[in-house]
Amino acid sequence: MSLIEPPPVADGLTPPAPLPHAFLDRLREGASARDANRLLPHAEIAEMKAWRFGARRLPPEIGGAGASIAEVLAEVTDLAEADPNIAHIWRNHLMLGERLALPPTGHPPLLALRRRLAAGDLLALAATELDRAQTGGASSFSSIFRREGDHFRLSGRKFYSTGVLYADWILVSGSFEDGSNTSALIPADRAGVEIIDDWTGMGQRLTGTGTTVFHDVRIEADEIIPANALAAEATPFSSTMAQLVLTAVIAGIVDSIARDAATLLGGRKRSFYFAPAERPGDDPILLQELGERDAAAFGARAAVLAAAHVMDQAARAIAENAPPEDQDHAAQTAAAAAAKAKIVVDRIAHAAGTAVFDLAGASSTLREKNLDRHWRNIRTISSHNPASYKAHALGNLRLNGVALPKLGFF
Repeated sequence: MSLIEPPPVADGLTPPAPLPHAFLDRLREGASARDANRLLPHAEIAEMKAWRFGARRLPPEIGGAGASIAEVLAEVTDLAEADPNIAHIWRNHLMLGERLALPPTGHPPLLALRRRLAAGDLLALAATELDRAQTGGASSFSSIFRREGDHFRLSGRKFYSTGVLYADWILVSGSFEDGSNTSALIPADRAGVEIIDDWTGMGQRLTGTGTTVFHDVRIEADEIIPANALAAEATPFSSTMAQLVLTAVIAGIVDSIARDAATLLGGRKRSFYFAPAERPGDDPILLQELGERDAAAFGARAAVLAAAHVMDQAARAIAENAPPEDQDHAAQTAAAAAAKAKIVVDRIAHAAGTAVFDLAGASSTLREKNLDRHWRNIRTISSHNPASYKAHALGNLRLNGVALPKLGFF
């Protein structure tokens, strides 16, 4: 299968609706067991593809819903409240949509990709290499696209391939033989693509964030995405989208902590003899703690949505092909907003992941309750890109006018 083949017909597709509450309820009920037993959510992701969740941002004329970034990230937060692993799987799909499927382009493979995504396909990314000296940036890759007649051959090994395990399409990054960087769009089932479920992180255990190996994979010439096919600010802007999606997932986990905190306190029968109330549900100290969890969830979601509204302004500037300086300003403003949201939400979430245990004492640490998954998942996601670097960059911008990074991960 290739993107140059006729794509599925999108004409007549109804705009995809938000995920049904009944589906989120089912996710919520099974989330802890999936995490504890490492049950990969292939069926759940297939169901989301059937509902065309990944087409929400696409325009209605090709079968999307025309949803704003704020609307989509509110849905991601709800999804993460039910199951953060499943929300995280869609991260690179949502990021690459902003890069490849939404900005203006006349590139036929990208136009075909839009129709594939409108029909429900999931797109993932294979870019990071563990032997690369830096994360992101412009340095060359070990994965090489070697010319062979009218096509290329790609060999290489990628890690942190979030979502590839569930994907229909992969954007793979690499270098030409002259050292210049490029990327290609290929089907996930292409001969020579080996997807290995070897992610051993303490959190987000089901995201498929492991290894993808390309064994002399044939790459058609028109599957290479030329730089001039993309809007000028689409790549740095999409990187910001990836960061804010992660923050939305963390905000969803904070919401689930508030939910579990209420369940813990509501079911608690015993307390200390020196507690200020005989019944835990009447204990002012514990009720204050529950209120703090509720406020934390509200604050985390609000920070994400505030940044998402700024992102929407930048997305409009790119979609309308605004002057380059206007696009750059809008994208930088969005990157700053997403960084601020991350710093705030990470701090809220780390505290919430620990504080939930104060509501139920030692019994809440029992392995069968699996409440530690919240902290593990928060800690794993927030480690993707340290908040300290984001804070430094924001301070340098405000005081010294130094522009924010634009080569990924910001």
